Formats: sequence, C-alpha cells, structure tokens
Amino acid sequence: FIFFLLFIQCSSATNKPSIEANKNSEYYDEWAGLSSASKNLKHNQNMDLSWGQMLVRRNEISKFLQNNKYEVNQKTVVYPFSGIDVLNLITFFPKSDRYVLFGLEDPGYPFDWEIKNHKEKNVILEGIENLSSHLAGRNYFTYRKMKEETKKPALSGAYPVFVAILRRLGKETIDTKSEMINGQVNSYYGFTIVMYDPILQKNQTLTYFKIFLTGKEGIPGDGLYEYFSNLGEKAIFTKSAEYLFHGERRSTFRNLLLKETKEIVQDDSGFPLRLFPDTDWTKTLYGKYDKSWKLSGAVEPESQSEMKLLNERFKNEPLPFPFGYGVLGSKDVSKSVILVIKKKTN
Repeated sequence: FIFFLLFIQCSSATNKPSIEANKNSEYYDEWAGLSSASKNLKHNQNMDLSWGQMLVRRNEISKFLQNNKYEVNQKTVVYPFSGIDVLNLITFFPKSDRYVLFGLEDPGYPFDWEIKNHKEKNVILEGIENLSSHLAGRNYFTYRKMKEETKKPALSGAYPVFVAILRRLGKETIDTKSEMINGQVNSYYGFTIVMYDPILQKNQTLTYFKIFLTGKEGIPGDGLYEYFSNLGEKAIFTKSAEYLFHGERRSTFRNLLLKETKEIVQDDSGFPLRLFPDTDWTKTLYGKYDKSWKLSGAVEPESQSEMKLLNERFKNEPLPFPFGYGVLGSKDVSKSVILVIKKKTN
C-alpha cells in the first residue's frame, strides 16, 4: 500500500494569503533583507550586495534567452539535485505553474521564527546571507557550503533560504504546507510554498523534497515512482549536477524522470546525450564546450563525443555569464555551456 501526498493546485488561483502567511509576511521580508523595520541593517546591506550581483546576472541571462528566441511552455518543471538554486530555475522558466525540486538538504519545515532567541535569529540571517553570497560568486551552490549552513541547529534546513530567495525575486508567499512521499521502505519529507507573482498575476507553487538517490529508486511501490509518474508532461532543468545521471547506477530513476519529459535545459553535468537519439530529440548548444570537468569524489563524467560535434556545428560565442562547472579552473566564462534538448512532435 503506497501513500503519498501530492499538492494539487486549485483551478481558480487566488492571491489571498493564508492566516499563517499573513502573520509571517514581516518575517519573510526580514529574511530577505527587505524589512525597513529590521533591527539587523547589516543583514539588509549584505543581502543588497549579493542580490545586486545576482540580479545583474539574471538580467544578462534573460536578455540572452530573449535574443535567442528561447521559449518554454511546460507548466511543470522538475529540478533534480537543485540544492536551493531557485534563481536559475525561475530565470529559465519564469511562467511555469509548478516547480518540483529535490536535493540533499533537510527541508527545515515547519519553521517557527518566533521561538528563536536573538542569537539563533542572527545565525539564521547570517546563513541566508552566506548562501546568497555563495550563489552570487559562482552561480551555483556547492553541497559542502549548503551543508555547512543548513545543518546549523538554528537554521535546521532549507526552508527559510527558499523563502528569502523567492521574496527577492518578487514572489509573495501566500501559503505553505508540509509534504511527504511515503513508500514501502522509505519516506521523503519536504514542503510546498504557494506564491503569488504580481507581474504574472497568478499563483505558482514550489515543492522541495530531500531525496538521496542510492541507485535503487524509481520502482513501483517506492513512493517516488508514483509521485513522479503522476506529474504528467514536464520540463527538466538541471545544472552543476555532479554527473549523477552519468553511468548506469541511477538509470532506473533517471528513466522514470525522463518519462513524459518534453524538454531539458542543462549543462554537460546533467543527462548524457546518448539518451536522446536524433530521431526523437532536437539538441541546441549555447556557449563553447571544451571538456567536462572531473570533480573530486564525484561520478566520472562520460566521454561525450557528441558534445564536441555540437560545439563544432554551432560555432557559438562564449556565454556572457557563468553556468555550471564551465568556470572551474578559469577566471572567465568561456567554457560554460547550456544544452536545450526538446522532444520532437509527431
């Protein structure tokens, strides 16, 4: 017997905050460094500094996508191995209705700001600052840094960082709830944030789960099979994924994710190109590919000759912003690449 909780988005969206969200709205602004009443002005200043950098980069990416006539129509987007990287996800998929992310960080939900003492609150705000600065510097999170900050007892997980980032992106949190996927052996915990976008004038949802993939996941009865099978048609966004879908160890879950997937946006550390035959998929490369960077302790990246063929075919200029591991070993962004893989229509 499989029991799993799914968030079902209401057919008629509303931007009326729940009582709990209304009560906590001032806290959300404080976490994001946007509260004029905050007693921690240094937090506001540090967040402004990091987000000044990130919003410049976001505008660069948005302009690049617009110039290249990139459009996406999928209402649901899945981000494997996401960490807390909402910024890039929403930059590439700004109008989607539903975002589903999973990573190794504890959810940290429910989260009660009011019961935290002054010292704990400062630790939480400092953690949000540090992770914002970390993302601003390289445009991806490292697991080591996320673990260092989110494992602190005061912070206890990813939830307040997600809320702060979403607030900085202009989203208004109007409701939150716990989520659970319960299989025959393991349970996976997370949360859903219902947010209102005043520019799009609609509700969107972001769901995050802590999921550690051992290689045995993705079979009927484990809960994950049922959850991801029920998402329907979707897009996948992934970057800085440590080549975890290279090789065959996680192939069962990898194949599950690709079912009913119509589009993938990734760097070279995501899905190996051999999974997408030209008869069924179109592939577009942006940026210049040189090689896949080997990471200490990570999965060995597959040798992908097709990447070099795509590089020769498109003869692109370097990306004007960092994306994925292409910035490693170099102070420029010349080796960053974006792959857009689309399912052909019959």
